[in-house]
Amino acid sequence: HIAIIMDGNGRWAKEGGLRRFEGHRKGAENVESITELAREIGIKYITLYAFSKENWNRPTDETHMLMGLLYDFLQNKKQKLLDNGIRLNAIGDLAQLPEIVRETLNQTIKETSVGKEMVMTLALSYGARDEMVRAVKKIALAVQKGNLTIDHLDESFISSYLDTKDMPDPDLVIRTSGENRISNFLLWQGAYAEYKFVESNWPEFTNDMFIGCLIDYQNRERRFGKTSEQL
Repeated sequence: HIAIIMDGNGRWAKEGGLRRFEGHRKGAENVESITELAREIGIKYITLYAFSKENWNRPTDETHMLMGLLYDFLQNKKQKLLDNGIRLNAIGDLAQLPEIVRETLNQTIKETSVGKEMVMTLALSYGARDEMVRAVKKIALAVQKGNLTIDHLDESFISSYLDTKDMPDPDLVIRTSGENRISNFLLWQGAYAEYKFVESNWPEFTNDMFIGCLIDYQNRERRFGKTSEQL
């Protein structure tokens, strides 16, 4: 399971003297390239941080443009997802999405549910802290109704209430743009993930760079709290 914080679209556009829209459009094109490569080399899960909960604080014209790009992606790429056996999934506070985008997203998720090659998850209106708050509220409601007790609570039980309940935790989290932070992304799930921070902005993140990240990951020793001698 590979997760990617796709950062640097606006920075890439600014450096090239382009409008921010051009950066986001180029970034959307790169999603297709990297996702297709991931499928070809056998990666079963890829999760893309497409729009954070905090991104709603951006100028309205930019959020409208980003929602438009998402809508166009869902409309224009659905058949390719079907042809390639890719099942679309989404996590986040999806109720915040514009109705037409949310309906199109749900329809695309439904139609691509037959995909067996790879699961592509879009993190939309997503924030890990918000995800945890929503999970705690669901658990509290179940306790209130008498459907569970404190004895039920353990790590796997809490995981079952998160947006990612149907997928494994990420093995590798990649962040582009040279920023060395995780920006409220998969905080619970990424507890034992490996992290790779890449200097390049997302629109210029190439297939070779992606392969390089995977090679770097393969060369790391994942100890999960053990010593090297115990592995």
